[in-house]
Amino acid sequence: MLANPQTPVMSTVAELLWELHGVDRDASDERSPLHVTRLRGGVPSSRGWVDYPAAPSVICATPDMWGSRLLFRGYGTARLAWPRAAGLLAVDSVVVIDEAHLSRQLTRTARRVAALVTVAERGWTGPTPLQVVETTATPDQQVTSHIGVDEADVAKNPVLADRLQRPKPVALVPVSGWSSRAAAKRTADALATQAVNLLGDETIGVFANTIQTAIAVATTLRKKTVDGRALNVVLICGQVRAVDLELLSDAYPGIFTTEGNPDVDVIVSTQSLEVGVDLDFAAIVTELASGSALAQRAGRVNRRGRRDSGPVVVVVPDEEPRSDSKSPPYEGDELVAAYQWLTRRADSAEGLAPWALRGDPPPVARDRRKLLQRPEIAQAWHWARTSDDLAADPTLDLWLSDSLEPDFTVGIVVRELPEDDADALDLVRSLRPRPHETFPVRLSTARTCMTELYAATPDVAQRAILVRGTDVEPVTWTGTDKRPQLRPGDVVVVGTDAELFTETGDKAWPPVVAPEGPRHTADDVLESVAKLNRELRPGEVVHRIDLAGHPQLANLLKRDQTALDISQSVASWLDSQVDSPMAAAAAKLLRDAPLQTDVQLQYDEDPEDGKDDDEDAKPTRVVIIDGRRATADEDLRQERTENPVPVLLDSHQRAVADRVEQLAVRLRIPADLVRALREAALHHDDGKTDPRFQIRLGARPGVLLAKSRLNRTPDAARRQRDNSGLPPGWRHEQRSVVDAWDDLEADRPLTARLIGTTHGHGRSGFPHTSAELLGPTGSEAAATVAAMLFDEGGWDELMEQTDREYGVWICAYLEAILRAADGRVSAEGN
Repeated sequence: MLANPQTPVMSTVAELLWELHGVDRDASDERSPLHVTRLRGGVPSSRGWVDYPAAPSVICATPDMWGSRLLFRGYGTARLAWPRAAGLLAVDSVVVIDEAHLSRQLTRTARRVAALVTVAERGWTGPTPLQVVETTATPDQQVTSHIGVDEADVAKNPVLADRLQRPKPVALVPVSGWSSRAAAKRTADALATQAVNLLGDETIGVFANTIQTAIAVATTLRKKTVDGRALNVVLICGQVRAVDLELLSDAYPGIFTTEGNPDVDVIVSTQSLEVGVDLDFAAIVTELASGSALAQRAGRVNRRGRRDSGPVVVVVPDEEPRSDSKSPPYEGDELVAAYQWLTRRADSAEGLAPWALRGDPPPVARDRRKLLQRPEIAQAWHWARTSDDLAADPTLDLWLSDSLEPDFTVGIVVRELPEDDADALDLVRSLRPRPHETFPVRLSTARTCMTELYAATPDVAQRAILVRGTDVEPVTWTGTDKRPQLRPGDVVVVGTDAELFTETGDKAWPPVVAPEGPRHTADDVLESVAKLNRELRPGEVVHRIDLAGHPQLANLLKRDQTALDISQSVASWLDSQVDSPMAAAAAKLLRDAPLQTDVQLQYDEDPEDGKDDDEDAKPTRVVIIDGRRATADEDLRQERTENPVPVLLDSHQRAVADRVEQLAVRLRIPADLVRALREAALHHDDGKTDPRFQIRLGARPGVLLAKSRLNRTPDAARRQRDNSGLPPGWRHEQRSVVDAWDDLEADRPLTARLIGTTHGHGRSGFPHTSAELLGPTGSEAAATVAAMLFDEGGWDELMEQTDREYGVWICAYLEAILRAADGRVSAEGN
């Protein structure tokens, strides 16, 4: 809408957003001026928002994903990215914590960080530190500013009055032995029967508490008929892959909107549709759940207030539940309180109408912690050491979770993996998991399912691949029961032979990870986005070609070809061999944007094993990826450019200096800090003048490059790296600090820090001593500076000094601004 506004109001909003963005919009630019990002555990997230600190952004995040980034730990992200996110979330940012009464510890931590941001020796006069807003029915008594809907608002707005005041009468349907396993079928039958009784011309919603119950309800409903017609039932339970939801939406247009789809009789779901989807059911049937969950479910009934009423039928025990009753994921105390509340609401004609609940709100979940923790500056200093190997990583649930037994989220991805384990790793490294193909699943569920997979089919389980930030390795199994070592935010890639999922029916029954019960395999959907009824978005094109079935293409590809030659060969072949929607998209991308398309060859032997010159090595697979993936990879941007014209070092540094100055001024950074940022940019790549690094980049004599040439062959790039003589893990920004030290005129400690942390390293140490850093090329003066900084503790003292003077989050914010400027200039080919 904002990318191509169709109304005067939207056009005005778009123009204002572009002004905040700080760039002049090209008439052909189809981007939106508003960055929208989702941060959700187990789902690979977009990192683009960190490259645009001045751009207006909306980040939709789960509490642990947002909170871990604020505290210098980003679940599921690379260690080097942690300080960027922490700085940008703590400064010039507002967090709105929804249902804040359910996230009291997160709220306490956010407010404390907001206060700690400016705790430093030097006062901060730049952009406003983090601001915290709570949305809740039970605000903290210490909060003095409140915004809400009052009687006057309802009286003068009939549309609002209908939405808030139209009755949602409650009917309770008792089932004997309701929460016992033996009564599971009776509960499912009762839910299905009540749904049929409510059927009319519009869709009915059914909410079950578990995946097993939801499947049983949907199966029962599919066997029923109305007027001789089989019911059209859609099942959405558990955490569904994004592409499966899009395919479902294509099959039933409007199903996830308030308009609905007239062909769908019943939608059966679990907690999946309680929030995040704007549905408007004619009525709902639900199992007894917690009070807050029931209120959320009731919010999906007659949402727009266009019907006279919206019935809510609740299947409950035939006698009041006890504190030891359970209906996972809800505890007995929650069920007791919810039952008593529902009993009162059932006696009221208004039922669960939002306006009626002001005087009788749903019972608040019991406190799961007796004491809330308040972060102190000592913890902040510890968290900020993001590039050090600490003895133990901090346990953030103490600062983020209302329960000390949190259930974080990981992701599971299904791929058709090569038979060879090394080839499978190479393929996943080339094609990282994408958000659209990822099943988000609770960490405890993933561990249980993977452990049981190992017990049933160890050969299948042992091929699972773990993606943790930038690391891609086989899953590690521990203990006699072979449990996988998983952390929040991890993504596990399994083969199409892994039985972990509910049965896949048609598009109306998308699979999810099955916590228990019968398990089945699921399909590889990496390329399924090309089947959707929409244009592919930038970055979504990805196509794999197995050369075993295409010998003609295999014969066209040679190891001594440049990247451009390989792209041209693949493009020519694809034009005559398009066999799928994604193949057509890949062919079009190669024709229209060859320099922005990454074409990779994978071989039957690993060049890292010393066989890179083996003439017998044959390509086994071609992988075609939207080249803009490379510009989103910060490490890759530092040594590679999509620009066929060589990028000279001096030109690159001046371009970054100009960009960071423009960005800092737009962000209202104080003038002295703007000077420090500009000076740091002018020197941030000085270390690349090291002759060894120039050999690695493939520079010609007398020319200092900032990036490698585009037309290098893969073999040539490997040889140049091996011949450079650089020690493993050598960082050019560490050398940059040494080479720039005597020339720095602005605040030397801060400017040196900004240079050294340009890519997330050096917080607080570097791996190499002065001798390893300089090698045979360092002067006596450089050796003296390097020894002072990296042998005698000078760098550690400098980091502590700047943390004291400016504050850990302000330092991270300034680092993020410089890294953003460098990233954008590199992405543009300079």
